[in-house]
Amino acid sequence: MIVAALLAVLAGFATLRLRFDPDILNLVPQHNREVNDFRRIVTAMGTIDQHVVVFQLPPARGIDEYTSLIDEIGAEYEALAGVEAVEWLLPDPMQMMGELLPKAMLLLTPEEIDKVRAKLTNQAIREAVERNRALLQTPQATAVTPLIEMDPFNLLPIFMEKMQSAGRGFNIDVTSGYYLSGDGTAVLMLVRPERPAQDLPAAQSLIERGRELEAGSLARFREEFPDVPPPEIGHTGGYAIAVSDAGLIGRDVVINMLTSIIGVLLLFYYAFRRFTSILYAGVPMGLAIIITFGLAGLVLGELSSTSALFAALVAGLGIDFITVLYERFAHERNRGLSVAEALHITMDSTLPGVLLAAITTSAVFYAYLATDFRGMSQLGFLTATGVLVFFLCVVFVLPALLVQTQKDPGDGKPLHVHTFGADRLIDMSLAHPRFVVVIWIVFAVACLIATPRLRFNDSVANFRASSNAATKLQATVTEKFGQSLNSMMVAAEGPDVETALARTQQAKAGLDEVLAEGGISSYQSIATIVPPLEQQQAVIGMLRDGRDNDFDFERIEATFRAALREEGFREDAWDGYLPLFGQSIAPQRPLRLEDFDSETLEPLVRRFIRTTPSGVLSVSHVYPAGPNWKDGVPPKLLEIGEQPGITVTGFNLVSRTLRRIIRDDAIRSTVWGVIGVFILFGFVFRSLVKGLIIFIPLTAGAIGMLGLMAMFDLEFNLVNVFVGLMLVGVATDYSIYMMQRYVEEPSTFHIHAHETCKAVVMAALTSMVGFGSFITSSFPGLRSIGYASLFGIGISCLATITILPVVLLYRHGKKQGAQGPGARQEGGMNHHSS
Repeated sequence: MIVAALLAVLAGFATLRLRFDPDILNLVPQHNREVNDFRRIVTAMGTIDQHVVVFQLPPARGIDEYTSLIDEIGAEYEALAGVEAVEWLLPDPMQMMGELLPKAMLLLTPEEIDKVRAKLTNQAIREAVERNRALLQTPQATAVTPLIEMDPFNLLPIFMEKMQSAGRGFNIDVTSGYYLSGDGTAVLMLVRPERPAQDLPAAQSLIERGRELEAGSLARFREEFPDVPPPEIGHTGGYAIAVSDAGLIGRDVVINMLTSIIGVLLLFYYAFRRFTSILYAGVPMGLAIIITFGLAGLVLGELSSTSALFAALVAGLGIDFITVLYERFAHERNRGLSVAEALHITMDSTLPGVLLAAITTSAVFYAYLATDFRGMSQLGFLTATGVLVFFLCVVFVLPALLVQTQKDPGDGKPLHVHTFGADRLIDMSLAHPRFVVVIWIVFAVACLIATPRLRFNDSVANFRASSNAATKLQATVTEKFGQSLNSMMVAAEGPDVETALARTQQAKAGLDEVLAEGGISSYQSIATIVPPLEQQQAVIGMLRDGRDNDFDFERIEATFRAALREEGFREDAWDGYLPLFGQSIAPQRPLRLEDFDSETLEPLVRRFIRTTPSGVLSVSHVYPAGPNWKDGVPPKLLEIGEQPGITVTGFNLVSRTLRRIIRDDAIRSTVWGVIGVFILFGFVFRSLVKGLIIFIPLTAGAIGMLGLMAMFDLEFNLVNVFVGLMLVGVATDYSIYMMQRYVEEPSTFHIHAHETCKAVVMAALTSMVGFGSFITSSFPGLRSIGYASLFGIGISCLATITILPVVLLYRHGKKQGAQGPGARQEGGMNHHSS
């Protein structure tokens, strides 16, 4: 006990070295092309995620009442450290037109230049001036005056579609000047942080600081406008979802661990009806978990958030060892043996089976090391190691606890072991073996018939918390704005700007084709701002060819000024505009990126172009035709990525890759786990037949689990797909305990099997409590683990205490009949085994 206490202290110090890795990208495979492409491009662009602040306006209220509040909050977000940019105002068409005017014609296609040509005939110019006069005589004159000043020839409709395509693609009310939804009930503020959403501490800090500044602004708004109900402010996007999920994961880890440990201890007390039994279970369990955390600190140094789930798994799996050993100890004590004698028999006869169970369970979880997922491999390593540590704690600490608390002679009260009905089940099974076999066959057939209805859901939604408020708000934003926030990226790379832009134009041609077929809803690209060089040269040629007629500036100016006089305008009102317009129809050279380095235009370019150590990266943002990419990525969109220097990536493609890897890893790990356990059983029991018999409960549990999941309309998914591998370790443990008791003395097995059945039932119940705690999780995938585990473990337990004894006694009877009454006892792991 002193050594155990010292180990606990040392492990506690080692645990202080342990750090949690918040970067979710570090959980995924490190050597996969799709994953690495995504990581590389996200790192180069800073992030594709945005922190979205949503202002939901009260009913029957207009945005004009809240512009001061929104502007104040936007300015405060811009001042936050770690924020690269904030958008809540639409680009001012007038300001953009003023800066773009000298180069405006180069943004258009030759077809659009023909539309401009039609607007610059003498008749069209006079009609435009007449239209302007009529507009200025309407009640909207104040609003349209700046528009007329910046666009007297009414060319803006030709540019509007292009300016919208360079925007976000949302369904917005452009007249407000804000990112206001079409129904006027919600306003978006798009915050672009410097750090990616996977950096949870940075994301958490951003959201906390944002809420503080929002609270201050709302307080000032209430003081200034006491009669105006404030808007409801919510957060969504990758940052809010990641932070909310991380908080829910942490809560689930604590709840699952406490539920498992407390539930197991209470069950232990209920089964054995002594407070000391809680000590027998709790001390080795706590010591095993502390030591395993210490080993993690020494060996790993850091854990992913999902790896911390190992504590609940170790508690549910390792308690079996205590259950089986203490049940045998209680049985021997109730026979009148001393503490020392009962311990010797328990360790000599039962411990080998427990050791084999520990080895098989840990071997199954060590199989997780074969997966490319860091979080899953860590979970497998810690669970497997924790099981072995638990076994060692049980071997040394449990006997010490029993010696310290049990006295010779006893208190006269028998050590109670609750049967949970196991004795009646095994009596019924042994009394009616044919009936039991028929019942199990019928059950198996029914489950096999139902199994084809079982669906596999590979949606990453199983990794998302159903109670995540940010996820729900994102669905609301998608509904209101008609545009998903789940964009993909088409990245064009080159050693210089010219190469990157040329490849972007190649990608644009493919995107236009996919857009025309309805495979995507929209895309935004630098190619929508800077046209191809060939197109610009064609436009320059058209303008040069029309310099003496259609695009003759002297004719256009003279006609315009004459129309102004006729309609009563001051001629000097457009003296600043006309020279800039003259430059626009007589460009000297094509556009370059340097032409967009002004404060107004530079953000448009920065969103698409970044300089990397290897050259220049140009990214086009592509949006799905529906709320998400649930119908998959259009094949023609993926084909764009087959061109040299072009990569198509996105979180949905990474998810698809991860789904394939998870599925393959789960199948491979389960198959190798079954083969390894079968070989181990055959070697230990020196009989392949016994090795096959041990798999009967596992087979029954697997078939029953699949059938019941189908009957209850539950799905297999990317999270619970590893339950099969877990079941290999758990269900075979029960068979080992039963087989070990049978091998110990086959002739009296029908008598002593009752005691082992009690231990098996208790072990199963503790495991069901441990794994069943996942039912309370906020994540659908983890909840599904709870349900699948309850079905698999429960049915395996029933098969172990009903069908397995029948098979063992039937086999023993056949061997006795074949070898005669003098037959030698079966070999294998008995009480003389080392």
